[in-house]
Amino acid sequence: MSMKDLLANLKLEWPKMQEDYEPELWENIYREKHAKTFSESVALLQKIENLSEQEAERKLLDILIKVTFIETSLTIHGKQDAETLFDNLKKAQKDKPNIPFSSAEDVKSFCDSMKIIFREDMTHRYRNTGVQSRRFVQEMRKRLELGDVIKEDNFEDILEDFRSTIVVHKYCQKFAENEAGLDFSTLYHFSKAVNGFKFDMEQERLLLDQETSDCISLLLPIFTDTINSQHAFKLDASRHISGFFKLQETGYPERSQYFMLSEELFQIEAALYRKTLTNKENNQSFGTVIFGSGIITPNHLSQQIEIFTLELLPFGFVDNLATESTGKTIVKGVKQPSDASTVCGFLTSLESTVCSRSLKRLST
Repeated sequence: MSMKDLLANLKLEWPKMQEDYEPELWENIYREKHAKTFSESVALLQKIENLSEQEAERKLLDILIKVTFIETSLTIHGKQDAETLFDNLKKAQKDKPNIPFSSAEDVKSFCDSMKIIFREDMTHRYRNTGVQSRRFVQEMRKRLELGDVIKEDNFEDILEDFRSTIVVHKYCQKFAENEAGLDFSTLYHFSKAVNGFKFDMEQERLLLDQETSDCISLLLPIFTDTINSQHAFKLDASRHISGFFKLQETGYPERSQYFMLSEELFQIEAALYRKTLTNKENNQSFGTVIFGSGIITPNHLSQQIEIFTLELLPFGFVDNLATESTGKTIVKGVKQPSDASTVCGFLTSLESTVCSRSLKRLST
């Protein structure tokens, strides 16, 4: 089957995401389309909190309704602080009964209790985490409970073992294997980003803390399988990425296909649509190498990044890389030698001069 036919079939299976508050619909979807992970999670919750099956199911559904409501709003509207998020949730209520949040403080409290799913940045805005990041968090909890020693020097080996457990469509495999790295850069960062963990500075190792037993999000598999986790056309506006991209091909006049060059998602495919660019006047939208900022589309078969903003590169930059011509290109004091062996170092230096501007533009 061609990619075109495959995408057409997926569009029938996955309608456009809507932000309307639909608790009854969501409950049915969890029971029917997520039956395996939902029933496993109910059984675990029943055992952990000594509840009846009916009580455990009701409690879990109440939590999942809140998770789904917030996750969908962040996906559609992008990063939001608690007040903005609460306002958008109220707008999505339509003619339904009261939403499950009474105030912005209530929203914030819930998001902070579910750090495996919602990440707060330095500007106090929340975003969604990746599905593989959530799976990785639960895997780390399991390893630590079994007595594994997790330190910086074996962290990469553990991550590699985890990658071997990922099962997604072959066209999304490379992105999925790198997704956890978008949410956690070091073990110390990991311990600060997620409830239930701490980092011992003296031993330089990750440990479970006293909150772990209260964090059901670390235990129940359904939190890695929420309603839109596998949505084939999910464009998660809350998850941004910036870096260098190399042109692969021009599909048709208004679209270009790129590979990412930056380390965190090296060789991951990205698409640029001229009509959706925030700065359409940029004539480098079909350049051989561009610096762009975009949004994660984790389950799309032909691209896992969509580029929305471009930064201008200095004239002659690409020519110097391709021909090793003499002379140097200077960007805010960063010199680009003609020796092609220094390209990676130059890209890193150049990226630091422009990424802050592009991220600021995305956040406005």
